[in-house]
Amino acid sequence: MRVLLTGSFGNIGTKVIDALLANGHEVVCFDLLNKTNRKAAKLYADKVRIIWGDITDIDQVHTAVNGVDAVIHNAAIIPPMSEHNPALSEKVNVGGTKNIIDAIAAHGNRAQLVFPSSISVHGNHTPDDTPVRRIDDPFNAEDHYAGQKIQCEKMLADSACAWTVVRIGACMDANTRMGGEIPEAMAMTFNVSIKCRVEYVHPKDVAKAMVNALGNEQALGKKFFLGGGAKCQAHWREFCSAGFMALGLGLLPEDAFADGGYYTEWMDTEESQRVLQFQQHTLVDYQSELNERYKWTRRLMSPVRPLVRNYLCGFSPIYQQRKASR
Repeated sequence: MRVLLTGSFGNIGTKVIDALLANGHEVVCFDLLNKTNRKAAKLYADKVRIIWGDITDIDQVHTAVNGVDAVIHNAAIIPPMSEHNPALSEKVNVGGTKNIIDAIAAHGNRAQLVFPSSISVHGNHTPDDTPVRRIDDPFNAEDHYAGQKIQCEKMLADSACAWTVVRIGACMDANTRMGGEIPEAMAMTFNVSIKCRVEYVHPKDVAKAMVNALGNEQALGKKFFLGGGAKCQAHWREFCSAGFMALGLGLLPEDAFADGGYYTEWMDTEESQRVLQFQQHTLVDYQSELNERYKWTRRLMSPVRPLVRNYLCGFSPIYQQRKASR
């Protein structure tokens, strides 16, 4: 198949390219021309066709869609940027998706559209809620990004496209950068209860699921959760401490965490795995990747470990309050 991949040169995008090429597909990449993307594209210069363009430009999108058999539409603005600039993220996330749908329609609705959504469309879960999200749980947007993904899913359902939606869980690897500034990210981390549930999924497994949806009759018109399965399920403190463990900082202290909910949850992925056959990595694999990446940093961190832990805990209001009351 000739497959158009938007948002081609991000962390998940490059893994989708690898999976497409491994499966013998002809790949057309569509992404913004900037320094970061140009650098990533050099690895694929003789393997894929690259169209530099803007997903919000309908004419450029029509050019990219012309002649393809399928579209994997990864281009999006994600949190925290989506929350800092909701007008721009609306233009890219919703407007860009509408452009893709309209371009496919203009070319006779021949191309299948695989669309990545998010488990966040169901809203926050707390430890007291019933465990396990199911794909037919109601929508409940609690931020701009989730609301925009919901709009896109509804547009797809109302379109004549042959579509597949994949709602992605906590997805990262050792190359994923923490979103936003450290104070903002750490404050968010500490606001969540240690008992909240998280289901991890590796970016390579997400890429595999997307590619395995192509031309798959059982995937057409369906929505699937992408989570890694039982070996990728954890609780909040364990999960968000993975990077700190790799740096030799240990688990973050229990009393630094508040009792807030979060959008992550364990997921019912039985049907997803049956149809898409993608679950290959575990939380242990993720921790091993982090350990390897930070093995030299870990040695340097040892002498200043208490200072760094104290610095990070300083972003937890509840930790500071409890410390002051001792």
